[in-house]
Amino acid sequence: MQSQGTNGMSIASLVLSLVNVIPCFWVVPIPALLGVIFGSVGRGQMKRSGSDKGKGLAIAGITIGIVFLVLAAVLIVALVVNRNNCDPAVELC
Repeated sequence: MQSQGTNGMSIASLVLSLVNVIPCFWVVPIPALLGVIFGSVGRGQMKRSGSDKGKGLAIAGITIGIVFLVLAAVLIVALVVNRNNCDPAVELC
């Protein structure tokens, strides 16, 4: 009998959540959202199977994903609120 490895959804959750560190995903945090979803699915799979392998990874993926989702929401709100307060002399406007 083969021993049960770490839950794949938990690994995917952590990896996807950490991908959001890349700045191009800060405004559209799709990997973070997928990380939260995969972590939740992975935790459900572990509860049904009675396994704890990957529980920490799933929790970390969910937590990091939620943090990046909140940061993205704050960034989007800041961009919307300040869109008319842009100085035309600044090239980034």
